[in-house]
Amino acid sequence: KIKAKHVVSNAPLWNMARIVQDSVSPETLEDSPVSKAAKEMKQQADQMEMTGSFMHLHLGIPKDGLGELECHHSMLNFDDDVTAEQNLVIISIPTVFDPSLAPEGYHIVHAYTAASENFDDWVKFMEKKEENGKVGSSPNSSASQKYSREEGYEKFKEEKAEALWTAVEKVIPDVRERAKREGSIVLTATPLTHRRYNQRYRGTYGPAPSGGKDVWDLPSASTNIKGLLAC
Repeated sequence: KIKAKHVVSNAPLWNMARIVQDSVSPETLEDSPVSKAAKEMKQQADQMEMTGSFMHLHLGIPKDGLGELECHHSMLNFDDDVTAEQNLVIISIPTVFDPSLAPEGYHIVHAYTAASENFDDWVKFMEKKEENGKVGSSPNSSASQKYSREEGYEKFKEEKAEALWTAVEKVIPDVRERAKREGSIVLTATPLTHRRYNQRYRGTYGPAPSGGKDVWDLPSASTNIKGLLAC
């Protein structure tokens, strides 16, 4: 065991509440300080607003004939709210700045919807069709990947990824053709992938300000457990 006066956790409060709950042994009295602290943290987490999740598109494509590209791009329909589902797509091409990140002759492209995906659309592919907040499973385990084998998952993933392809086409018009060439790589990630690898409750980016408030009104790092800080 490692003992410390203070612990800083970067787990979202929703996950941290589950971690604290799981640390309470069945023999612990319900009205004990640790049991009360676990319940209070769960209540605090349930009252917090949260951002949406993400769709990701990771590409490794030939860059012949592309000429000079900008690294960062934001695709947004100004007729809609910036937080509307799949409205804002962020695109990054890091090999513009550092070609050594990819094999010679290739670009890396990462596109994602900016925390605007509705996780409820994906719960149907989860075991027991619910989010239990439990973390700690290896993302490479068979159990962690079970959702990807559910009927309809691949088709729905392709449908939701279309917004990303369309956005990237505005920067690289023939990106789909390039992605089919030998040596290219295409990896699509969903809110469930984001949840699995980043251990994020509901695949969220994190807490969000309540209506009418700004980011500075988010809760502080302190928790109801002395010495435990939430980063």
